[in-house]
Amino acid sequence: MSWESYEGGYERTRDKNLIRILLQDLKENAFWVQFVAPEFRSGPTILLEIEKSRLLFDLPRPWNPLLEQARVIYRDKEHIMHSFRVRIIETDPEEKLVVTSYPREIYRLERRGYYRISVPEGSEAIFRHRDQQLMADILNISGSGMAILTKKGNSLIVGDEIEDITLNLMVSTGKPFEKPIRIARARVVREQPRDRGRKLYGVHFLIEKEKDREPLIKYTLKRELEMRKVNG
Repeated sequence: MSWESYEGGYERTRDKNLIRILLQDLKENAFWVQFVAPEFRSGPTILLEIEKSRLLFDLPRPWNPLLEQARVIYRDKEHIMHSFRVRIIETDPEEKLVVTSYPREIYRLERRGYYRISVPEGSEAIFRHRDQQLMADILNISGSGMAILTKKGNSLIVGDEIEDITLNLMVSTGKPFEKPIRIARARVVREQPRDRGRKLYGVHFLIEKEKDREPLIKYTLKRELEMRKVNG
């Protein structure tokens, strides 16, 4: 049983035994799952039953009864994001069930760290540095940090902290993330000169509570799903 590297910072398994174990773990621990499709995201729900060729989920709210296929996403007890694609076989409002196909493969974000993903133009960070408010373009981001490109003449110092950070992120061109992400503190960890007098800085988020990291993980997943949709 094994995972194989896949594009976009994911690992993938098609091993039938491993898929069965992962689904049993999903059911027995009652991890929250969501159904995700273009222009739709269900409310949280749980996996109720595992059959030979079908899965039975508790009917979530909201729900789209016309949905034909979706990606099921969830995080395990180690907060690692997993996903798999299913066909919607049936929606039973009386029994409050959603019946889907059995997945042939399951994906997860690589365990070795938070996956860093590129962001669209228009994504920006606003923050305080030494009592001065600055703005920078975000080039890429993960659950643990980001790379930013400052304006000409705006310099940071490696080792310094920046504070009161607001991240205005785009999911795709012209499509902003659901709301700005706010982070209390971060540290500048590297500097790299760029063209036209601008500088690229690597920034590490100083996050004490894992729940405060959740919006970053959620954005990373949503951005990845958007990229997959565009790339087919």
